[in-house]
Amino acid sequence: MPEKYVQVDGIATFVRHVGATTLPEKPPELSRGETVVCLHGQAANSGFFAETLDALAKAHSPLAFDLPGHARSGGLDPLGSIAAMSRHTRGLLSALRVERCVLLGGAMGGMVALETALEAPALVRALVLVTGSAHAAVPDALVERWRAISEGKARREFERAGYAASASPDVMRRGFMEELKTDPRVVHQNWLAVRAFDRANELARVRCPTLVVVGDEDAQNRRDSDALAAGIPGARLAVIPKCGTRVPLEQPAAFADALLAFLGELAR
Repeated sequence: MPEKYVQVDGIATFVRHVGATTLPEKPPELSRGETVVCLHGQAANSGFFAETLDALAKAHSPLAFDLPGHARSGGLDPLGSIAAMSRHTRGLLSALRVERCVLLGGAMGGMVALETALEAPALVRALVLVTGSAHAAVPDALVERWRAISEGKARREFERAGYAASASPDVMRRGFMEELKTDPRVVHQNWLAVRAFDRANELARVRCPTLVVVGDEDAQNRRDSDALAAGIPGARLAVIPKCGTRVPLEQPAAFADALLAFLGELAR
């Protein structure tokens, strides 16, 4: 899969795309179908969308990138707020000469996508919000645990919670290894940013077509996903079977089917 770095406000931002490799200063070709921009979650990175990019490659122009401080992008610190992440996303899209796109966000990435749709509606043709929320109730215990991990006072351990009961060891191992690529200090700050974000009273302002996606075994996010689908005018909810919180990783084929169907509706 082609990869490149794009400078955004002095930060080298790592981008995965499909199609031909281009020179460093030249944006990739994004003229096929819909330009779909994938935004990752709190501890994740663009690698979580590898299968999604492959599934969309034939008919569309997908790309995914690592936010600053995550995996292969530059910066030792996160951006600190969902609003700042949205501004960085817009800066990247400007550098790539993207004028209109579908934003696909998972968890924190869904918040970034929602923020962008509210602040720059002309840029966002449609939204795909995966295990998303307009306002998340983040427990103090979770924030404090990540603070302790970031300070070296607790171990970063694999957690089975969040995966479907049928998730394979290989899928869970891959998820954990990808998440290890992001520094615990960044994850801790991301949880603070997620907790501070609140657009719950502004969902009616979203005017673009929206698909909300959640796993059928993801009880902790189902209520938030239902609220998004109910609050955004015309939004549709897709529930993916045998799936927990990491939808593109756990059920890539079913997720791609739902996504391709939605993109097909946009074209019509």
